[in-house]
Amino acid sequence: MAVFTGCGKDQPYAPQENPQEDSQEEAQTQVKDAKVLVAFFSFTGTTKSAATKLAGLTDGTLYLIEPETPYGSENSNYYDKSTRAYQEQYGPASVRPAIKKTLKDADGYDIVLLGFPIWYGKAPRVVFSFLDSYSFKGKTVVPFITSGSTGISSAASELKSAYHDISWKTGDRLNDKSTEQLKSWLESLGIKVK
Repeated sequence: MAVFTGCGKDQPYAPQENPQEDSQEEAQTQVKDAKVLVAFFSFTGTTKSAATKLAGLTDGTLYLIEPETPYGSENSNYYDKSTRAYQEQYGPASVRPAIKKTLKDADGYDIVLLGFPIWYGKAPRVVFSFLDSYSFKGKTVVPFITSGSTGISSAASELKSAYHDISWKTGDRLNDKSTEQLKSWLESLGIKVK
């Protein structure tokens, strides 16, 4: 946007740029042209399905957060206190299951779409292991979840509290979202879709 200034009798007319508007347009362009990582942990395949759709819509890199020791089917019983998942979720907050560290050039991504199922109302501890393993300081991270009924707010708050140096954006629960709904959500975040 040009701003017109008054001209003295010896000064020719010249439009001046509005630096504030230019920086806002530049920031929007940077988000739209950003390199996207779609990192996810999936236990039953539901989160993988959502992540795959997001990677396709954004031309993003799809990355599976994979624990060194996979979770077995016994972890699907959320009321069994003897399961590994239960013990990790209700044990000390510092619990970090080992993950396979295969992500190349984590610094090369501008936006991370971070997906996971909700376990016991929270993000699985393996997601914390991922965030601890790679520096996303100053990066834009957008959580997305899959869950039978639980929303994202508690998990998002816990992540924001644990990782202050990340630029967190509002996430969403993506169960059964249509392609058009996913596009609208991504566009509302300023992320370019195909």
